[in-house]
Amino acid sequence: MVKRNSLRDNKKVFLIHFQPIELFPPALNLIEFFGNVNNINLYVSTNKKLSQNNLKDYVNKKVKIYRPSSFSKSKILQYVNYAFYYFSTLFLLLWHKPDVVLYVETLSAWPALFYRKLMGNKFKLMVHYHEYTDPESYEKGMWLSRNFHSLEKKMYKDFFWISQTNENRLEFFIIDNRLQNFSQVHFDTLPNYPSITWQKKVSNDFLERKKMVFIGSLGYKNMYLKELVDFVNKNSLFFSVDFYSYNIDSEAKEFLLKSENENIRFIGGIDYSLLPEILPQYHIGLVLYKPFSINTIHAVSNKVFEYLACGLDVWYSSDMVYTDKYITENSFPKVLKVEFKNLENFNWKVAINREGLTYNPPNFYYESLYPKLLDKIMEDHA
Repeated sequence: MVKRNSLRDNKKVFLIHFQPIELFPPALNLIEFFGNVNNINLYVSTNKKLSQNNLKDYVNKKVKIYRPSSFSKSKILQYVNYAFYYFSTLFLLLWHKPDVVLYVETLSAWPALFYRKLMGNKFKLMVHYHEYTDPESYEKGMWLSRNFHSLEKKMYKDFFWISQTNENRLEFFIIDNRLQNFSQVHFDTLPNYPSITWQKKVSNDFLERKKMVFIGSLGYKNMYLKELVDFVNKNSLFFSVDFYSYNIDSEAKEFLLKSENENIRFIGGIDYSLLPEILPQYHIGLVLYKPFSINTIHAVSNKVFEYLACGLDVWYSSDMVYTDKYITENSFPKVLKVEFKNLENFNWKVAINREGLTYNPPNFYYESLYPKLLDKIMEDHA
């Protein structure tokens, strides 16, 4: 339980997360943390996940979670569901009258912005972005995102808090939206860290066949999937790889199913809560993104921190330049930049060698990160 000053009044905090929270581990971590703060009453509005994801609905008895609508394969029904979600969330805001409204990503913006128009400065308006979206992507993206972002830009001066996941993305965002002189807005970063409860003490025993693992969304064209599978096939005496993914495109899934053998397996989706038990069974965690967007190039995947917490070495794509700041070679778990497009020249024997190295536990946990957001939430509001 996170304890704060008991003299402070309770705060009603309303989180708007348009995408199903079960598919976004950082959202689940945010809810877990703030759901355990004594003097915060947390309400969440999200969407129902598709049934084929086979993930359990997230439940937290200390948090009121609303799922007013769901996604549909029909475009017409999809927009009907969008409208129902947005108006239902606006109704919930009017019903609960929160002290703080925090929404995540532009697609979640409309209820918060309209509520601001109705209520004025009676609450704190805050936003966090899981991803960085450049202006060109907004222009080429879906109509809702483009128009909601136009509303955001007109109202950023009224925001209390705006955050991205890292410094590069935040700098791009501020420049894109010409916010350099908005001194009244608190800008910050919230990296996607797991809980400290994930931490596993590991040994230097790294001699058997190396078990690699990939967890998360998986695509064929935007990731080095084929290159990694070819590498495992050529080095099957030394490596195996398991893929866990609930969000996989048809081309990637077909490729993996055709490639499956005792060293290459597609497991399917897995609930986020099970990862601290599953990951320690492996040696190396993989991050395979190609440089298909500015967002990806200037990213560090939440999987990097989750792998590290569970004692795995991390091999990440050399195209992800922001992740270079986490490179670790002289202690373990290691974080190594790998040219997946050039694996035939990769010295994997050096990469897996831990001889003479000491264990250096990572320190990337949200328990040390979210208190700064909590302090801003609890801060008196004029």
